[in-house]
This record gives sequence, C-alpha cells and structure tokens, in this order.
Amino acid sequence: MLLPRNGAFSYEVDDVGEAGLRGEARFGDVVISPPGSTLRRRMHEPTAFFFARFLTALEPPIGCSRLRDVDRLRANLSLLESTQSAVEEGHQALAADLVAAHVVSDVLIAVHWDRTRAGTREDALVRKAVVFILDNFASPDLSLGDLARTLGVSPSLLSRRFRDVRGVTPIQYLRDVRLGKARELLSGTDFTLQNIAEQCGYRSAFYLSRVFKVSTGQPPSEYRAGSRG
Repeated sequence: MLLPRNGAFSYEVDDVGEAGLRGEARFGDVVISPPGSTLRRRMHEPTAFFFARFLTALEPPIGCSRLRDVDRLRANLSLLESTQSAVEEGHQALAADLVAAHVVSDVLIAVHWDRTRAGTREDALVRKAVVFILDNFASPDLSLGDLARTLGVSPSLLSRRFRDVRGVTPIQYLRDVRLGKARELLSGTDFTLQNIAEQCGYRSAFYLSRVFKVSTGQPPSEYRAGSRG
C-alpha cells in the first residue's frame, strides 16, 4: 500500500494474469499492489508517502482508489507522524507499528465502504475510462463525448460515476494527467514549450502556459527553473 502525503507520482501495477493498471496518485489516493505483482512508480515532483506491507482477509481493489474522507486520512497520517516523532525523541508513546497497523486497517475499511457506496459496476467503468485517458491524453481532440461514446454510456452518466469514484470529473482528470506529463517533461528534458504542449495534448505553448499557471500558480518557465535548482 502506498499513501501519498504530498506531491504526486505515476504508478503501474502489473497484476498476475491481468493487464497493467496505470494512473497518477496524489494525496487522497490509495495505491494497492497484490502479492506477486510488480509495482512501478515515477515521481513527478518531491513526494512523501506512507508505505506498508500487510495481510488482510479483505479483498482490497488493485491499483488506485480515491478516498472520499480525506480529513480522516489526514488525521490518521498525522497520528502516525506524531507517533514516529515521539519514538525518535525517546518519549513514551504508542508503538509505531501498532499505529501503522491501525492506519492500514482504517484505510482498507474506508476503501471498501466507498466502493460499496459507488458500486462495483461503476468502478469497472471508471477503470476503463482511466485507461483510455492515459492512452489518449496526448490527443488534443479528446473530449468527454468521445470518451463516453467509446465506453457506451452517456456523458452525464460517465461524469457522475467518475466523480463518485475518483473525486473529480473525467475532464478534470484529463487535465491533471496532461499537467503531470508537462511537469515531468519540464523537469526532465530540454524540450521547447511548444514541443511539450504537443506531447501533452495542447495545440499551443500559449494555451499550455495559461492552464499550467492557473493550476499550479506559476508559469512553466518558473517551474522548470525551480525543479532544477
């Protein structure tokens, strides 16, 4: 289990007997990889995360799940951090491994509860939508209508189900994937902004710059300089 505390990373889980599950995770997401599988990750920016190996009688979903109650997650991670700090400082405190076990159990319960409310069929639909977006995000013509037609549902139904499971709409998720790729190329290559825009599904460097600044609060050139400083 990987729980991002801050930052963001791309992941891919190669499950036994299944195609790989891919996506981007940030705070509020839970990434689970089963025994015998391979979990790959690539950091888009400085990232801190909680990692745990665990055994459970439950059947947690493979890949990434979005938690509805992020305040509950934040409280659990804060408790874990406080416990670790107390142990490092030599103070009497709950054993860190007991608190970690509590965090894992509580997250698994929350994931199952959220999935029960959203429905298995919705989760399967959203998984297909995520894979399609990840495979086609570089197409500037990709739209909600195209995605819905590919999956055989109405745009409104797809948006509602996607938001129930992922916490954002398909278009917001598409934007996040594109900007995640842009951050990766800005920090890891010397490509021009126009070249990066085209690889991320934007027709012009101007439009990418505008979307990037609105989302991150800084222009691409400033982000590139800071990521290399």
